[in-house]
Amino acid sequence: MPSDDGVVVCSEYTDSFWYFMTMEAPWDSNHPVSGTRQFGYEINEDGSYNFFVRGVDRFSSNLQENVAFILSGGNPFFAADILWETFQSNFNDFIIENGGDSTILEPIHNRPDWDEVEEVLNGNRPISDLGCN
Repeated sequence: MPSDDGVVVCSEYTDSFWYFMTMEAPWDSNHPVSGTRQFGYEINEDGSYNFFVRGVDRFSSNLQENVAFILSGGNPFFAADILWETFQSNFNDFIIENGGDSTILEPIHNRPDWDEVEEVLNGNRPISDLGCN
């Protein structure tokens, strides 16, 4: 990322996944988003594996979000989507190039409506309106 190292810290790990969270570090600017990512794998009943990246992000400032919104034509997470979909594609290619079998599943993007979230937090709407399970 231009002018930012994107500092993160590992906050939890097990044998099958690890989490990292964004952070601010001395002599570095603040990470452009605040959030967490989970990298891991799941073993399917047939013995195959699903490798995944899950995460949630929010921009660290309104200025960064507004600039990203303008530059992307309306989707401020456009560059992040490309980054993670490229990661998925490269991981798939690595598996195939090394004799494995791999299929890319369609990425899932859940983008909350923050105005609705605020209404729920203020008690003006039920949490079921957010589609949470």
